[in-house]
Amino acid sequence: MVHVKALKFIVLIFLVSLTAGCMDIGNLKEGLVADGMNKLLPEGTVPEEELEAEEADLVGSVESAESIASTGIPEVPSYSEEKSGAVYPKEYRLLSLNFRRAIGAGEERTGEEVYNITGKTSGYNIEDACAVYNYVNRNWQYRYDKNAEFFFGASQTIDSGYIGDCDDYSIVMSALLKNMGFNTRVVTAYNESYGHAYPELYIGDDRDAASGILDYIAERYPSAENVWYSERVLEDGQGTQYWLNFDWSGSNGYRHPGGVYFQGASIIYYPNGLVEF
Repeated sequence: MVHVKALKFIVLIFLVSLTAGCMDIGNLKEGLVADGMNKLLPEGTVPEEELEAEEADLVGSVESAESIASTGIPEVPSYSEEKSGAVYPKEYRLLSLNFRRAIGAGEERTGEEVYNITGKTSGYNIEDACAVYNYVNRNWQYRYDKNAEFFFGASQTIDSGYIGDCDDYSIVMSALLKNMGFNTRVVTAYNESYGHAYPELYIGDDRDAASGILDYIAERYPSAENVWYSERVLEDGQGTQYWLNFDWSGSNGYRHPGGVYFQGASIIYYPNGLVEF
């Protein structure tokens, strides 16, 4: 029996709770909820005077992506229930907007790269998502960015030969998966030593379907002792969403989707502008 570890996450606002865990070869395990967090206070690259106008365009309803068959990834979830007119502190709104701008930059170039990796223009499934993960990680060259205020657009990082830090990685991975019709969110986290950013891939709100995707990951990557995911539990009987860790950090140093999570207090940024603390 594989030992199952639990990732501690913060309790989220907006009547949403988040739990996390890892899969013990095909079985979903619930994790723990932790209290307390360290605030992340990033600087943005968007001029403050542009922020309100940009957000008015970007926080519209999220369109559902085409549902994908076989070992496919399900439709993009709706976040309409969380749009309660909440106003976030400026630094979080700036970071959210910068992530969305960078992910959406150069969509044509991003599409070309998806085709270069998968040889496909549609019909993507979890195998293709893994192919993208493998390709990016195989080519990634980490470079420390002294100017943490600046985010490169996804296409710029691709053209540079996949050189960048964890912010750039999260942006590129999210952009490639978005171009394929999948949904991601970016998580920023801080612990007592340093900060980190990583993407998560939405794998649906059906436990059995999510378990099937995790089974596929476990079979494809025999080195994976655990496959880590997180659960976003909605109140009022609205169900549970499952998110697969798409960070570059794998258990025991092996890189695979569902690697061990970075331990730290988290803030989550969604593609429609929702921010969860």
